[in-house]
Amino acid sequence: MIKIFSLIAALALMASCIEEGGFGTGESGQQQGTEQQGTGDNNGNGNGNGNGNGNGNGSGTAAAEMPGWAELPVMDLTKDTEGYLVSQSDRDLYYAMHICPDVKDAKGNLARNYTVAYSAVYHCPVWIAAPRHSMYEGGSGRTEAYGRDPDVPYSIQYSSKSTGGGCNKGHMLGSAERTASKATNNQVFYYTNIAPQLSSGFNTGSGGWNLLEEWVDGQVCRDTLYEVIGCYFEEFVDGYKEYQSPSLISFGGRDDVSMPTMFYYALLRTKNGSSGKAVKECSADELKCAAFVRAHTNGLKGQKVTKTEMMSIADLEKITGFTYFPNVPNAPKTVANASDWGL
Repeated sequence: MIKIFSLIAALALMASCIEEGGFGTGESGQQQGTEQQGTGDNNGNGNGNGNGNGNGNGSGTAAAEMPGWAELPVMDLTKDTEGYLVSQSDRDLYYAMHICPDVKDAKGNLARNYTVAYSAVYHCPVWIAAPRHSMYEGGSGRTEAYGRDPDVPYSIQYSSKSTGGGCNKGHMLGSAERTASKATNNQVFYYTNIAPQLSSGFNTGSGGWNLLEEWVDGQVCRDTLYEVIGCYFEEFVDGYKEYQSPSLISFGGRDDVSMPTMFYYALLRTKNGSSGKAVKECSADELKCAAFVRAHTNGLKGQKVTKTEMMSIADLEKITGFTYFPNVPNAPKTVANASDWGL
């Protein structure tokens, strides 16, 4: 019943975007002070949900259509026999699109929270895609509401919040990034947003991942920052020459969880940061996008972010096989200028 309700809510959001042109009046609203998606989420979420969902879901079956949100990788959506969203080309890859239960834009539409691609093979999230903006931050604090995602089959998720394999519970989309309400924060504690991360030098104070997260926090701007936070599971060596090989660990009440060998951020935003323009309306010269990639090891503790871990989105696509930011036609995916990011 919960899964059906969540799907209905998501479809209702998509329908409102088709009829009304999205979350407000495009992305200019973020500078009008309400800081809500669309009318209150200047350069990202208005256009991302308005033009995105309108164009993306205007034809065909809405439940199997990919929304036009700017942060999304390509999703070849269909539904399995139980009604779950899965990939047409990889039936072991499940999708869920989570909508904030009580955070609304200036037109009264519920804001999107994040989208997840979750693997039934790795029993781990493959990527999380989300908009970042101050509208999502408030005073709810951490709810610690760990539990299964109602929109993904329970059988492929963790069954408990237990840890193992030298790892702790690593949020892909951080709790501190979704504190506008307790209900919204609850959603980032779904197991589908949790990956095993090494606890002694990666997901800890001054850990390799924590330092990258903090740096990304500094990229959040008045114009929306769009991000994909992802895992990789094959043998990997990063720019710092840190190496990790695939392994299975006991984690979350399972003994068949694949520990990621690499984590990454794929980021997109306007260069100006407060341009008042929709990213889909920007030229390539007005946008910046890049990937920041770190091997999943304890050896990066204390390592500040440098251009050594930076690559173009096109190069990341060659590694992971996913296509990023397809809904932003002028995204400069083949270049990664360190100076654009202050590196």
